[in-house]
Amino acid sequence: MNIRNLRIVTVIVAVCALLSVPLSARAASTAFGPESKRFGAGLYLGIPTGITLKGYLTEKWALDGVFAWSFVGEGFTLIADATYDFFDIPIHASSFTLPFYVGVGGKLAFGRNGDDDGKTIAGIRVPVGVAMQFVHYPIEVFIEAAPGIEVIPEAEFDVTGGVGARFYFF
Repeated sequence: MNIRNLRIVTVIVAVCALLSVPLSARAASTAFGPESKRFGAGLYLGIPTGITLKGYLTEKWALDGVFAWSFVGEGFTLIADATYDFFDIPIHASSFTLPFYVGVGGKLAFGRNGDDDGKTIAGIRVPVGVAMQFVHYPIEVFIEAAPGIEVIPEAEFDVTGGVGARFYFF
């Protein structure tokens, strides 16, 4: 990884860390999210595969991110999205809810092998998914697909997505 890519990664990690501070400061004022907790971390399995973070800003709006390795492009990938829970899918269960969400975000990838060797890839994505949020446990399980467009180094259609789970801490 060259110096330019290292700087980009450092800036993205710093922004994510700064965004999580207001979430924890406001966590006691309003209760929402799985088991009324607003910040979670877990695993994301798909394209790419890695660690996922999510923090609710309001009852419906959240920021989420994925720090991952892509086995398809063989490179490190960073994803950041703002999502909105449009509605809960109606179910007859009191132990969990099923929010349907849509968002917009970005993807930054650093290719290692194949056609993307040494390239930095940037794109815009639109995640669409369903989460299962448990009422009595701070756990969320989700599935999402995110069509998008890579804009750097050239315009190209892209799809990412996967399944995952997060444990909510506060």
